Amino acid sequence: MFKKLFGALTGDNKQENQNYEQTQTSNESHEDNYEDNYENEYQEVEYDPETLHGTHYDVEDFDAEVAERAEAWIADERASGENLDEKDIQNIYFNYRRTVYTEWNNCDSDQMIRFEHANSLKYSGVQTSGFVKVDENNPFLEPVHGVDLRTYTAMCLKISAGVDYLEVCKAMGFESVVWEELNTIWPQRMGEDTSFTVTTLFGQYYAENVTVPQLENLKAEISEEGAANLERIRTDRYFYEELAGARQAAYEYGIDGAQWILENFGINLADFQSVAMQWMTEQNQNWNSADITEFHDYQQAKQKEYAAKFAAEQGGNIADDVNF
Repeated sequence: MFKKLFGALTGDNKQENQNYEQTQTSNESHEDNYEDNYENEYQEVEYDPETLHGTHYDVEDFDAEVAERAEAWIADERASGENLDEKDIQNIYFNYRRTVYTEWNNCDSDQMIRFEHANSLKYSGVQTSGFVKVDENNPFLEPVHGVDLRTYTAMCLKISAGVDYLEVCKAMGFESVVWEELNTIWPQRMGEDTSFTVTTLFGQYYAENVTVPQLENLKAEISEEGAANLERIRTDRYFYEELAGARQAAYEYGIDGAQWILENFGINLADFQSVAMQWMTEQNQNWNSADITEFHDYQQAKQKEYAAKFAAEQGGNIADDVNF
């Protein structure tokens, strides 16, 4: 069924596309009228900064158009005997949403993906890093022992950076047993929250390297070289990708990658993960397929370089000693 659907949407299958067009006559007429109305706007589209919808149409009209096309297809499929489940229907809406957005905004796939990220909660029910929308009445975000998610994240950052958790508890003014409960309940909520709001917001706070007044005087030790390297991975994406590749290679050779980064570059786990979240958030907000591919390939190349280095230090790969 979906091969037929995708063929109809993309025009890859001419015969099936013709069949599809015959069942969508009224939709096409509506589309033609809409395209006439907005023909000029397609040349230079302006986007709403929050929703990334084109400003030349109403969101309600967009949603109605998607629903009209999707429901027509669903009705046709059911009439032909197809048994559609909820996942099938979601996929149909997903693909028509992509089609309508691309048509109405005359945009490329990168802009379409940025739009999907910005509206992921509305259309898919899950949050995307960089586009988190917070409902103040969300029960998963209720403070635990008076500690909200932002404060919990700040505590995690200090502890991950090497500050003793007892010192963190002392600064916060509560016993260690409270921390143990916090560190049980918040992760539990992350697992229970199907919208991923808690997890994504935690990651966003982590990327921001948040702190609270009670913890500002607690500083993890960092060398001058470590501080310089930390600043560099925050501003130099290639250097970050190099160290990410090196860390992964270290793990593959039985080396604690986080400890290796700390010993060789002076960057602790908390700071490294914070920067990782920073780059992921920026990538989601400014999605560019060419850049993503370039950074991925660069990290893979660096991972191979460091893998060769670790292999040499360990006397070579086992396979190197095997003659075939």
